[in-house]
Amino acid sequence: MSTQENDFQAWLTKIQALKLPQWADFPDFDIYMEQLINLVNQYLAPLELDPVTPAMINNYVKHKVMFKPVKKRYQREHLAAVITLTLLKTVFPLDMIRSGFNGELNVLSAQAAYDRFAANFTTQLQTLDLAQSTPLPFTKNFEWDEAIQQTAATTIIYQLISKRLMLHAPQIEKGAITHD
Repeated sequence: MSTQENDFQAWLTKIQALKLPQWADFPDFDIYMEQLINLVNQYLAPLELDPVTPAMINNYVKHKVMFKPVKKRYQREHLAAVITLTLLKTVFPLDMIRSGFNGELNVLSAQAAYDRFAANFTTQLQTLDLAQSTPLPFTKNFEWDEAIQQTAATTIIYQLISKRLMLHAPQIEKGAITHD
């Protein structure tokens, strides 16, 4: 096995160990933006995404993807929204995410919607099998909202894997693959 393959396997093992926090894991008191950013970046660190910044948070509020903080303090709803947004924005535009959030929050509480997303994402990540024949993990009892979350989680995970593979793939020269 090449160094790149070993590095990829080590990275894959590391991200498969990630468990998104549940709502109950969040602080039960209001926090400031710097704390919000630190928590989100800490929770998502194994995925090696671009770090969340104050400008991103302000942009989410400006585009009404999440509601404004109360007296510059953020609540569990904000933390859940930013974690979910950070993952979803890797593959979906903000307008689509806002629409999805609105649909979810018409049916479920913020806590229930987030906990389900976190559980779906964690399960998809931990049970990832790159050799599986279909990336659509539907159960026999098809439900639209569950299918949307499962496929979104799978899309994010495969996008992260594809990006990692492309960054560390052997160089291709004149139709032949060469290993660095």
